[in-house]
Amino acid sequence: MNLNILIAQRIGKKTAAKGKLSRISNIIASISVALSIAIILISLAVAGGFRNEIWKKASGFSGDITLQAPGVEITNHLYPIAPLSCIDKIETLEEVASVEPVRYRTGLLKSQNQIQGVLFKGVEGSNKLDFFKECLIEGTLPDYTIKRDSTGYTLPPSNDILVSKRLSNLLGYGVGDKVMAYFVDDDVTLRRLTICGIFDAQLDEMDKALIIADTRHISHLNGWKNGEVSGYEISLDNRHRKSAAKYTGKIDEAIYRYSTEEDPSVVPQALSDRYWLLFDWLHLLDINVVIILALMIAVAGFNMVSGILIILFERISQIGLLKAIGMRDSNIVKIFLYRAASIVMAGIIPGSITAMLFCWLEERFRFIPLDPTNYFVDHVPADISLLSVAGIDLAAFLIIMLIMLIPCRMISRISPATTLKVE
Repeated sequence: MNLNILIAQRIGKKTAAKGKLSRISNIIASISVALSIAIILISLAVAGGFRNEIWKKASGFSGDITLQAPGVEITNHLYPIAPLSCIDKIETLEEVASVEPVRYRTGLLKSQNQIQGVLFKGVEGSNKLDFFKECLIEGTLPDYTIKRDSTGYTLPPSNDILVSKRLSNLLGYGVGDKVMAYFVDDDVTLRRLTICGIFDAQLDEMDKALIIADTRHISHLNGWKNGEVSGYEISLDNRHRKSAAKYTGKIDEAIYRYSTEEDPSVVPQALSDRYWLLFDWLHLLDINVVIILALMIAVAGFNMVSGILIILFERISQIGLLKAIGMRDSNIVKIFLYRAASIVMAGIIPGSITAMLFCWLEERFRFIPLDPTNYFVDHVPADISLLSVAGIDLAAFLIIMLIMLIPCRMISRISPATTLKVE
């Protein structure tokens, strides 16, 4: 066995007659490291959980990237986009999971005591309904597939709509209720629609005014030609979803390369740019996590420095003896670094296990509730993986060990002639 490691193990033995104070300080240091690692991992898991949940919900509403007319909101029904010849090429890109046309139209819903401005989103078939299936709390999903009778005649579009829980509570509507929708242009157009389901996505500003309807209704209300849409929603695969902003350039390049002169002008817009207020909130959350990470590493490092200093003071005569018999300062430093490493690992391992257990229990039982009006979710989300835990543990270990070099520099100033007299 390496001599430095052997001496480090002997220093840490509980059977040693001396060193009671150092053993107590080492226990405190290990507990400090464990708590710091647990808090860091839980903070990162919670921040990652918020990011995943909010991105998933926002993406469910409008995709990861939208193609729309330049300088115009995609919800504006006055500027339709004609069919694009480059859509097939965009769908073949490695990062793209799907490209769906979408149509929007603003309108009004009226109850006995309330009038509420709403945004109708037209979808085709069962497209874009997977997300709302997860959020559905009452009723059923609508069926917007084009149907034909026995003679081949195309049946009219479905009158079924999906509304949010907040909107249904505001207007006093329930599943199966008939609602009158008003669409104001030069004239006022009415549609009698039926609520077939209620969803709760918990993103208040988005879902309180959004209504899912048959896209053929929206196309007819807007007076559009066949194939004209408000825009296209591009969904990326899970590997690239969080980096959607980086892929707008690639989408833009595909549009430039494969579009013809007859194609209308469109620009890609990332989800984070469209809902920038929502993602600014996530950035603030990330800043808080960085502050917590720095504070916890500082606390763990301070306690480790205290523990190692106590060991050095208690073993000062032993250090002088090792110097007197010819051991180099670098080897003596290694002895105490090995001892520090064992103390750090004694904290990192239980701290990591505690954090992973907490995150698993929270995701499994959701025992910490939140107000979705303020936090966009009804519980504390925790997204953690073994790879991220290993990365944080390794980074924390290396940072603390670098901090340990500060007290270990005292070894070079210890004089054997003086310290051998110390009992």
